[in-house]
Amino acid sequence: MSLTVSSFALIAGLLCPSPASPPAPTILKREVDMLVRALRHSAGDDGSLGSGSAWSTARALAAMGNCHRFYSRHDGPWIRGALDALLRHRREDGSFADAGDAAATVDITRWAIAALRALDPDTMAGEIDAATRYLRDQGHSTASPLAEIVHELARTARTADAPEDHLAQTARAAMGPALGGPAGGGPAPDPDAVVDALVQVVACQRAAREIEAPAAAPWSDVQQHGIAFLLQQQKDGVFFVEQGGQRFPDVGLSGIGLAALQTKPEAARTEEERRVVEGGLAWLREQQGEDGAFGQRNVNYSTCAAVMALAAAGRDSDRAALDRAQHFLLWLQNTEDRGYAAADRDYGSIGYGGDERGDLSNLQFAVDALRRTDLDSEHEAFRKALVFLQRCQNQRDSNDFGGKVRFNEDGSWHEVASSDDGGAVYYPGNSPAGYDELPDGTRLPRSYGSMTYALLKCYILCGLPPTDERVQAAVRWIQAHWTLERNPGVDPALGEDAQHQGLFYSYMVMAQALDLVGIDEIVGAAEASPVDWRASLRVHLAGTQRDDGSWLNERNGRWWENMPLVCTVYALLALDRCSS
Repeated sequence: MSLTVSSFALIAGLLCPSPASPPAPTILKREVDMLVRALRHSAGDDGSLGSGSAWSTARALAAMGNCHRFYSRHDGPWIRGALDALLRHRREDGSFADAGDAAATVDITRWAIAALRALDPDTMAGEIDAATRYLRDQGHSTASPLAEIVHELARTARTADAPEDHLAQTARAAMGPALGGPAGGGPAPDPDAVVDALVQVVACQRAAREIEAPAAAPWSDVQQHGIAFLLQQQKDGVFFVEQGGQRFPDVGLSGIGLAALQTKPEAARTEEERRVVEGGLAWLREQQGEDGAFGQRNVNYSTCAAVMALAAAGRDSDRAALDRAQHFLLWLQNTEDRGYAAADRDYGSIGYGGDERGDLSNLQFAVDALRRTDLDSEHEAFRKALVFLQRCQNQRDSNDFGGKVRFNEDGSWHEVASSDDGGAVYYPGNSPAGYDELPDGTRLPRSYGSMTYALLKCYILCGLPPTDERVQAAVRWIQAHWTLERNPGVDPALGEDAQHQGLFYSYMVMAQALDLVGIDEIVGAAEASPVDWRASLRVHLAGTQRDDGSWLNERNGRWWENMPLVCTVYALLALDRCSS
């Protein structure tokens, strides 16, 4: 197989333009097009690319599928021919290999997955799953090798004086060997040199796009220090809870722990981090019951945590497990199917998973998980959830809950009503933040931060637009009570420590809610100027991180915040929303 002289003459002209020619475009369109044209003209009779091996064909296809033209199987017979040629190298165990080169099987398989995902992810879902399973069973990374190259190029380019020029120069240097000499003279090169050049140029092109994207906070030492702490708390990706002096594997902690570990971009993870994540996800999959639930206790929390972890991995092979989890969470909702009427206080809610009443915290986890399983916001479950959400909001126009209710402290009956500040409470008529009492004895449950953030998050996930008055009322409460020092809204009469209950949980739902609603700055707070909440939260968490990389609620350990593992997970999940 040989490459035509005319193809390389055109490439040489591209790389050695006349003085009057403009510089090559930053995103390297012409360079990519020339290399793809050369590959097409030199394709083998069997459709293969480069030297005809699975290695060269997979890499070429992965690059073409990720370049600015985003080639797919539908772009013509030569793409389909190359894809068919690659599939002929597929083995029974799902891997891809060249005959006589077993040592390269893992690398070839990783590139083949990248090619199939880019060219035809739907039709090739079975092949992608089988190849991914092969890598996972062998203990190897399933991350895209092209993404790893892009990540490193972008990281290096950001340190250059002119990042885009640096990437353009890197691309040109990579194309030199594909020309048979610096000026395009000499014999035609090995066809694999063209594939090598295409991979590098496309990677430079993608790195340029990444750099040109809206500025995002880079992965920080603070986050990495937190990841390092989590790695010390697990075994083979499983996290534990201590009871009676013994340690037991816990589905809920493992789910949120794995979700936190996956906040680090996959391409940037170390081999150890990848191994831990893969091991944990494999264990987590085994914990799902026939009914779709994960774990045996607090099954709403544990199932939602497992969904967070599996959805973050983005594996096609987990689709069935996520569908079963979705079905289970829908079954948990307190609706007509479970004997509830719309007038019942619990209607539309979800609780811990037994017969306990529903609450806004459990509901926000469930709504989040249902959306992660791709349940459409138009689904009736979200419409019914809105009934409960409105009853948790101190907004008289939309909250129809009131009357006499019993209080958990002593079982006494009290008249309750909604205030009108726009914030939210734990469940209708109940607030751990305390109560304001009217002259006639009616109690108004106090709005507080973590539940107001949870309410705002749910409103958006349930399909309400940011302009909806219920959303706007919650935003106004947040602006008026903005602080990172405590969980705002708690009655001062309850004491200073009470104002710190659920603090790290509040950081997580705050970041998720504000990011979802599209708020970049908090306006109208006590500060003299608008607050960049992402930057403020990053600085605050960096300042409260402990020497071992963990975080801990040292003022109030309620709701498991006496565990550094839980606080660290919440902090990392919050920081994940501070990068946009």
